[in-house]
Amino acid sequence: MWNCYNSCLSRYPVPTEMATSAILWFSGDVLAQILEHSYEYADDSVGKKKTVVADANQQQKEDTTPNNAMTMQIDWKRVRIQAYYAALIWAPFGHYWYEWLDRAAHKLASGGSIRRFVGSKLILEMALLHPIGLLAFFACVGLMGGDTPCDVMHQLRKDFFPSLILEYVLWLPFDMANFAFIPVKHQLLVVNSVCLLESIMLSYIKANGISIPGHEDTREDCNGKKKKKNE
Repeated sequence: MWNCYNSCLSRYPVPTEMATSAILWFSGDVLAQILEHSYEYADDSVGKKKTVVADANQQQKEDTTPNNAMTMQIDWKRVRIQAYYAALIWAPFGHYWYEWLDRAAHKLASGGSIRRFVGSKLILEMALLHPIGLLAFFACVGLMGGDTPCDVMHQLRKDFFPSLILEYVLWLPFDMANFAFIPVKHQLLVVNSVCLLESIMLSYIKANGISIPGHEDTREDCNGKKKKKNE
């Protein structure tokens, strides 16, 4: 399997990385939806919700039927959008990015140690790739999913910087190991493997936003109404 992958990667690098990225992001979104459903199920399952039904001509009675008796349904449109983004946008960009990054880091660290070389890669990665990639993700996935440009801008104002901080926390240790020990042609594969975790995180954030305790987003939405966090 590994030899087959390497053979495809050598002969058809970009199509191979497109297919790999699509599979991983497809899987990540499915897992994100399962995670969302499990959270909703857990919230609804804490005891049995009791709803008081009032009737003017009858005594009050309690309905103790669980509120979670729903079958999970995967949103396949959302899954497809994530896969399209990964295959058509992220994979080609990532392929050329890591080739350019290696050349740029060699120039910046010319004559220096391996630590300087890895450090140069990390600085470029954190300063350029993650902010640009996050902007592209929210914009492309949002527009492909039917969001208006105003909707995209609203979510960027609300979720971009918290998401970027999570990106740095997730990627810094992986990037250090990737740049120090993995050949350039396999770096996107390592990145895509970690992208399985990232795609779960970003898919969840794209669908639900980020809740920051004690903070309420009171900016106006695209209809001119005050919009609370996560709306």
